Amino acid sequence: MIRNQYLQQLWELLSPVPERLRREWMYDYEEHFRMAAEHGRSEAEAAHELGDPRLIAKELLLTYRVDQAENSRSGGSITLVSRAVLAAVSLGFFNLIFVLGPYVALLGVLVALWSAAIGVGVSSLMAVYEGMFGGGVTMTQGIFIAMVLLGAGMLLGAGTHWLTKAFMKMTLAYLKFNSRVIRVNKK
Repeated sequence: MIRNQYLQQLWELLSPVPERLRREWMYDYEEHFRMAAEHGRSEAEAAHELGDPRLIAKELLLTYRVDQAENSRSGGSITLVSRAVLAAVSLGFFNLIFVLGPYVALLGVLVALWSAAIGVGVSSLMAVYEGMFGGGVTMTQGIFIAMVLLGAGMLLGAGTHWLTKAFMKMTLAYLKFNSRVIRVNKK
């Protein structure tokens, strides 16, 4: 009975994972109970050896979310990386401070950089408008200022795009490292 309850709880906790992958993972845990029975150990002993199914599910979900973010077609979107970060945070208070805090801070910096890039690019329209209808600059000066602003916005956008990709890669690498450390410390 303990075996069925344990496996059912683990199955339900892994509901965000596609059923095919969940079945593969569950096979390993079912096999653990079967091997324990062959060696004369009780279901309670086997469940105790495995540990808390909630912690196992959180670790498996972290691995799944990191793999999902790494293998996405877009090279890891912010949404998928954020899901992986939230999966890591669910593993404990340490991750709340050392994963979520820096992630949110750096994400804020990226949002600010993207906003600045868009703002500088859009301000080129104002320079053209000023050259055409305002009295502050001539049309030629307005167009020149617009080209400079548009170029600066594009450069800032390209740099921010590169930073965003690097940020996502580093975040996923850290989450992998973090999950390995948690597994080693658990044993």
